[in-house]
Amino acid sequence: MPHSSNYTFSFERPSAPATGLLQKRGLYHFLFWVSYFVFAALISLSIHRIFDGRFYLELLTLVPPDMGLVYLNIYVLIPALLFKRKFFFYFLFLLISIFLQSALEIWLHRLYAFSGTQAFVSVKDFNVRNFAIQALNAIYLLGLTMGLKFVKDRMLQKQLLQEKEKQHVETELALLKSQIQPHFFFNTLNNLYSLTIQKSDLAPEMVLKLADLMSYMLYESGAPTVSLDKDILHLENYMAIEKLRFGQRLSLSFIKEGLNAPVKIPPLLLFAFVENSFKHGLHHTIEPCSIAIRLKLQGDHLFFSVCNPVGQGAADNGNGIGLKNVTRRLDLLYGSHYTLELARREDVFSVHLKIPV
Repeated sequence: MPHSSNYTFSFERPSAPATGLLQKRGLYHFLFWVSYFVFAALISLSIHRIFDGRFYLELLTLVPPDMGLVYLNIYVLIPALLFKRKFFFYFLFLLISIFLQSALEIWLHRLYAFSGTQAFVSVKDFNVRNFAIQALNAIYLLGLTMGLKFVKDRMLQKQLLQEKEKQHVETELALLKSQIQPHFFFNTLNNLYSLTIQKSDLAPEMVLKLADLMSYMLYESGAPTVSLDKDILHLENYMAIEKLRFGQRLSLSFIKEGLNAPVKIPPLLLFAFVENSFKHGLHHTIEPCSIAIRLKLQGDHLFFSVCNPVGQGAADNGNGIGLKNVTRRLDLLYGSHYTLELARREDVFSVHLKIPV
């Protein structure tokens, strides 16, 4: 029966948060408190029409009690009580803190009023009205800062999860790539062993091409991407090795189209498909075989196809470890932005791959 597969799993690269600002905690806090003071000063200037410069200096001294309440809540009460679900004690200590902060604010208002600043006269007394005003201001400030704190923590947590996911993906890609190389060399060394048994004059040439491939895989394929031209060159070296081994029995066609622009692709991505075509196209028959490979660059996509015969006793091409590994690499690298079709129709197996470049 014909077999066809289409792999289109979704994988989107997450956008990183603004880590620079989040990591500069001192600057972040400084800008907040400057904005807080400027907002209070603008309210006093535009609504209450206060033009006394001394008032704004005294207003600036009211910021440290607010800062103390905010940081006590964020760095002491929330971690020690709220996050540990000790809600009664959290609200109890928070109310006590608000009361003490309000008392300190009223005391400062009283001090400045007696020193001659008229703007503080109306709020200088320790009465219920002034405590209520100060408490409402404190609750508003606590709500605002807690909201900002939770939003920032959420962003940092999301960033941490994204970094862990990225590390996981990179580790898995490295593992898959390391599995491809031993698999490839195992098959190629088997080919070389066959030639040495036959005392073939082709063995030295195969050793040279294999050494070139080993150099590429060991020293150049560690990069995330390589130039397409370089990958094609070493792909052709592999084809030459197989051509040396199978001689006239192999008819090989490799057509390249539109490869004019400089393009980079993940290294060794196409190797498994080509190797698979030789493994299943020639190893199960003594008859002459034809393998057709086509590589085409069109727009911002690269099209790659391989067609090879499959002997009657051969297993399905798509079940090998090489194709499973390369399919998993495609999932991790491109997510839903690639298509891969594997099909077996009668005695022909075909691969059609489309990736963005």
